[in-house]
Amino acid sequence: MSAAAAAPSTAIPAASLWRCFGAAHAALSILWMPWALLKQVDAFLGFLTPVELLRDVALALLVLAVPALIIAMVAMLGAGLARRLGAGEPAAHALAWGLLIVPVGWVCLWQFGSAGWAWLRTVSGTSLSLNSHLRVGAAVALLLLAYALGRQGRWRGLVGKTVQALLGLRGLALLALALSCGWLLLQPPRLLGPADAPAVPPAAADQPDVFLFTIDTLAAQDAMVCGDGPTLMPRLREFARQATCFDRHYASANFTTPSTATLETGALPWTHWGVQIVAKMSADVRDHTLARRLREQGYETHSISANLMASPRHHGSFAHYDTDTISPSPSLGLKPRRALTLFPDTTLPFWLSGLVPFLDTLDVYRFAEHNPFPPELSYAAAKQQLAKAHRPVFMWVHTLPPHDPYLAPEGFKYQLLPQGELDRWSQMLGMGHYTPAQQTVIDKHRLRYRESIMAADAALGRFLDDLRQSGRLDKAIVAITSDHGESFEHGFMGHAGETMNEGVLRVPLVIKLPGQSTGRVVSQPVSLADVAPTLADLAGGGGLPRADGRSLKPALLGDTLPARPVLSMAMERQSRFAPIGQGHYVLIDGDHKLTYDAAARTATLHDLAADPRETTDLMATQPELGARLRADLEARLAQVEQLRARQFGGTR
Repeated sequence: MSAAAAAPSTAIPAASLWRCFGAAHAALSILWMPWALLKQVDAFLGFLTPVELLRDVALALLVLAVPALIIAMVAMLGAGLARRLGAGEPAAHALAWGLLIVPVGWVCLWQFGSAGWAWLRTVSGTSLSLNSHLRVGAAVALLLLAYALGRQGRWRGLVGKTVQALLGLRGLALLALALSCGWLLLQPPRLLGPADAPAVPPAAADQPDVFLFTIDTLAAQDAMVCGDGPTLMPRLREFARQATCFDRHYASANFTTPSTATLETGALPWTHWGVQIVAKMSADVRDHTLARRLREQGYETHSISANLMASPRHHGSFAHYDTDTISPSPSLGLKPRRALTLFPDTTLPFWLSGLVPFLDTLDVYRFAEHNPFPPELSYAAAKQQLAKAHRPVFMWVHTLPPHDPYLAPEGFKYQLLPQGELDRWSQMLGMGHYTPAQQTVIDKHRLRYRESIMAADAALGRFLDDLRQSGRLDKAIVAITSDHGESFEHGFMGHAGETMNEGVLRVPLVIKLPGQSTGRVVSQPVSLADVAPTLADLAGGGGLPRADGRSLKPALLGDTLPARPVLSMAMERQSRFAPIGQGHYVLIDGDHKLTYDAAARTATLHDLAADPRETTDLMATQPELGARLRADLEARLAQVEQLRARQFGGTR
């Protein structure tokens, strides 16, 4: 009797396309998706309303039907092939279910492991990292376990129990899918596509092209662009000698999303509120971009980005561009993220891309010694777009290196660090905190990073040569900068998080006017928020209504800029729906830098002229200065909080 009772729970059911689809969708939607959402739900709730979050969940359930159907079709094709080879029906059904369980099981186990690892890092307070070797080792261990179960005759029983469990969840998954379709009819997402271009006036004959180049993760202290000393960027230095070079230019945030949103609008993160990695700018700000202003003046507007987080698709501002291109790349991990930008107003590109996490690991091994995002691919896309232009253009090109992996191409790799050390992607540490004992290996990472800077400079130089030969460069307004830098000190490697040191915040800025041949260096602190207002002003478009920055045109003409504090901020943990009480904020007034922790309500003060490495806190020795700067920053925060409360309301 016990054997008979056990049989139904271990027997492998007959496989059909409908059954396989239902089981695969149940695994992805009920087992995988909640864990994927759990890791980021706090961030989502920081900028999505409940209605928007429910829309994204419904859309995710609908999108998950696509991989579920593909898996089901592969399973049935496998069963059909088995029958053609003479296998019996039980074996064909077993193979079909096995082909289904392997991919969905792998994705679910990966997500459980990733969430568990993140939890372990949080509770342990350490910088544990799950590198690619461990991930591949886990995959091999799972395969060995499956083989061992097969050798012991337990495989069929395990498959039978798993299939029965998934089929038991099938009804719930299909009900959720049906409800999602109904909800999306009420709350349809916006699709990426050509926007309805507004009527634009004819461009003036003498209207200059406007080029904005951003080189991701380029620290000013490593690039050394301004001045006459040593440099890693000789081509940019050469260009800067006939332009204006700002050697104290500060990013508005310490990672890409908020900084590039500022670059588009001139609005600081606490104004545009694109402060989480996956957050869009608030609707009232993203309608007032530099691209829109120039488009209204008759410009063609084009964006080309190798980093999805820098793309107007990600910011929600894509409607102001005639073309919005994600740079081509052989990276497998980029492909699902790029495909999901079909829904640019949602979190899907960064949420559901976790459905194929092994693609990122495959990239680590397929491109073992090379960066799969070479800047040449972005510049080639820009050249193609320029060849089709019929009016003056505003073109924003965002390239990825020297962003990690710090793997320069041939001719630059091994110039600063010999072969055999950190020359493969899998050997590199991830971003995060490190101990003093690790500083030596961190310094070696910095050398590889600097090699990537050298390669990025050469690629930019070649594209500038192309523009010069085409006759566009000398007649154009050109700005070259970065979204943020990179830290290799103060116990933190990389960017983002709470790190606000000079390595992360100070980035190059070079601006060249049409026909300019005289170079100058400006040592006054300026902000990334100043770039968009400056370009709008130079192109004759006037100001940007939501900009916090100002035009730097006086400095470009050799005049003095009025003294003004520069602000940067890290607000990943600050919800737009809650009173401001989280985040790290920097106020730079002349040579002095105040860093304020809003949660702990503590501040540090540094004299950047006397102490550029920020090793000595002056709050105790210069209390009056510290109190004045802190009062200034807190007054600004209070004003911003009033605006936030009016726009988004209080705590929900």
